[in-house]
Amino acid sequence: MVSIEQKPEYFEFINRILGVEFLPDRSVVIASLSDDGVLLGVVVFDRFTQHGCELSVASISPRFLTRKFLHVLFYYAFVTAGKRRITAVVEDGNMIALDMDKRLGFVQECKMRGWFGDADGYLLRMLKEECRFLEPKL
Repeated sequence: MVSIEQKPEYFEFINRILGVEFLPDRSVVIASLSDDGVLLGVVVFDRFTQHGCELSVASISPRFLTRKFLHVLFYYAFVTAGKRRITAVVEDGNMIALDMDKRLGFVQECKMRGWFGDADGYLLRMLKEECRFLEPKL
């Protein structure tokens, strides 16, 4: 199941896992839930600009990335919010996230030294015309 409700528990989930503080008045959250309502993963869009936004992800299960969920989150960013670009930053050493983002179609643009304190970050992007998840394949 996919939830686009801006529930406090979704923000608490991603904030706890990532150790950050996304604020409901500046961010949009999309949650992936199991059929029995267990929260599996959360995507937050924030840092909105005229042409883009930043995406952050936290999950407890790889099952959170269903085709329906991917369609909803990319449709939100590219159609509902009207952005042309999504930016993501992945911590150096998080090869699972980096590999997943690249398989989804994100393109690595650069490596940013010290982005995560002692760890570097990889800056990734997806442009609307590069996204293959806008058409639902349910």
